[in-house]
Amino acid sequence: MKVAIIGASAGVGRAIADAVLNDGTHTVVILSRTAIPELSERGAIVTTVSYDSHQSLVAALAGVHTVISAIGDHSRSADAQVALVHAAVAAKVTRFIPSGWSGTDGGKDDVVELYRYKQPALDALRQSNLKWSHPENGIFLNYFASPLKGIATLKPLKFWIDVENCKATIPGDGNLKLSYTSVEDVGAFVAKALNVPESVEWPQSLRIVGTNITHNELVKIAEGVRGKRFEVVYKTAEELTKELVPDPPSIYVNLATTLSLALLDSRFSFESNFGSVSHEFVQPAEFIQKWWGKVEEST
Repeated sequence: MKVAIIGASAGVGRAIADAVLNDGTHTVVILSRTAIPELSERGAIVTTVSYDSHQSLVAALAGVHTVISAIGDHSRSADAQVALVHAAVAAKVTRFIPSGWSGTDGGKDDVVELYRYKQPALDALRQSNLKWSHPENGIFLNYFASPLKGIATLKPLKFWIDVENCKATIPGDGNLKLSYTSVEDVGAFVAKALNVPESVEWPQSLRIVGTNITHNELVKIAEGVRGKRFEVVYKTAEELTKELVPDPPSIYVNLATTLSLALLDSRFSFESNFGSVSHEFVQPAEFIQKWWGKVEEST
């Protein structure tokens, strides 16, 4: 089977590309604005494309069965993803996985403004004859490794729990179960899903979950590994709402706060739902111990 991956230079797209190449079952086509020599050397067909050219996209997708999009910044790449959907239809692609790789879809009024830009592509998919699934994997476990190499293909970021500095700012009371998955496990799961028989339908909300765990439980694990108590602050939805900057100059100004509000709305709390794929996921205690267990305290 021929699989096209978009957004494979870094992030979850790179993790998926690595996993599918490692599996070795499928022909991998990478659509990119620039060359990616390290993937070409591993056997991927890297095709440089312009998202403004419908014909070049259709040509690049010739013979492709499944398109997997991992375009990162939805606000900057919304038009590109819509162009990909239209090209996939014209190229007679069978399945399209749009860029999601986060929580559940919040629709056109998503509290996270960045995610609203996914909607045109989802609308185009709904109007197409393509099979499609919106990928939802919760929060990447790798963020707990920031800034160590355990961040893998992702950018170092610290969401809610800062293991490096032994601090945490937690939405709500910390007792809400949240979905966490490592980026490597997401890639491996997708690679296995591609091997599932064609007769098996993929769920339209494709949920890939390594574990469901509370932030209080995560803090306790991290405290045990680091050998010290964390400085923990809890914030209510009302407090978070008051922190929102009106008419922000950038959609990123309120991103952390709106992600916290989405978390409190259970947008990052769900179970895996594709039982046709069997995979053993890395767990938070194992992950945090691996990356922080041998870090010496400077005190």
